[in-house]
Amino acid sequence: MGIVIIGTGITRFGELWDKNWEELVIDAVSEALKNANIELKDVFSCYIGNMNLSRFEGQDHIVARVNEILGIKKVVRTEAACASSSVALKLAFDEIQLASLKEENKISLVIGFEKMTDRLTENVTEILASASHFDTEVLNGATFPGLYAMIATRYLHETPAEENDLHAIAIKNHKNALLNEKAMFKKEINLNDFKVDVAFPLKLFDCSPISDGAAALILTTEKYAKMLGIDYIRIEDIEFANSTISLAKRKDLIVLDAAKKACEKVYEKIKIKPKDLDLIEVHDCFTIAEILCLEAIGIANKKEGYKIVRSLKPYEEINKRDAPIPYLIDGKKFYVNTSGGLKAKGHPVGATGVAQVVEIVNQLLERCGKRNVKAKIGATLNIGGSGGSATFSILKRPW
Repeated sequence: MGIVIIGTGITRFGELWDKNWEELVIDAVSEALKNANIELKDVFSCYIGNMNLSRFEGQDHIVARVNEILGIKKVVRTEAACASSSVALKLAFDEIQLASLKEENKISLVIGFEKMTDRLTENVTEILASASHFDTEVLNGATFPGLYAMIATRYLHETPAEENDLHAIAIKNHKNALLNEKAMFKKEINLNDFKVDVAFPLKLFDCSPISDGAAALILTTEKYAKMLGIDYIRIEDIEFANSTISLAKRKDLIVLDAAKKACEKVYEKIKIKPKDLDLIEVHDCFTIAEILCLEAIGIANKKEGYKIVRSLKPYEEINKRDAPIPYLIDGKKFYVNTSGGLKAKGHPVGATGVAQVVEIVNQLLERCGKRNVKAKIGATLNIGGSGGSATFSILKRPW
């Protein structure tokens, strides 16, 4: 018997000026509870992932405030930059796994959220930069667009990849987001839109947006889910790993070392391999990151992720489709970021890790409407900062 997800909830992502962070959390949690057909009184513990509420909204001591809002006695907060909520999920998974060994029926709630758009763009950029190395990067004026631009420049130098390969990822993800009612951007784009420079070689549409949003998951044991008679998706495994925070100390600039470690840990523990996956949600904070995630997961070899991107249909054909856009790998359709990804769905950093899992669960349970794809096994890869933290999970439909 495994650890399963019985409920999912997610708000719309975007500039949500009509909602404060508490309301976003309540909305996501309420949807997850309704989804699971349980009440808050049934929840034993709550794990929250949030990057920097203290600077975005001036509120610290989140655990006490969430206890006050939801009435859950055990509340734990995690922070790992953009990977904050996937780390919260890992802790909840471990707790329920221990409960399973003791044959205890426990339910855990996982929440990820961020409220970012109440601040000016320059303030948000500064706050986000605190997830990079302060002495060597922040004090020298580095921002995350600049750091990922250096990674992208190196990748283009070491491989035959071109700028248009990066742009193709954004075009695909924007098209996928058109089918997602919770996505921030409902806008088709094409190569003519890639005109505004941010940091070479990244254009404006290669970068994910500043967003507000919240997402929630409800976990329990498979045995208890069966007793409750609730549909569920099994978490085969979830693992977390770290690397250096600064790019200067990375052994290889174009390898997401922490992500690679997290993926290897999962593959070592379960029988599922990269070739068995049907769809994945990856951390495309910048388009180059989607390529590096494909390589870290093992979908592509090092320096060959761009080849998978080139399997996409011509841009004109992409914009004619009314379904998620697949890559083609050895003739098999392989779906990446059916939600629209961080690029088009939005990237409220503390919510992203849980939101990725929400998409996979809903896909496997066939709850995504027009954007549903045929899948039995899915995965998520959530990255913190420029790659200093990463969480990898594999989820499976049990039938």
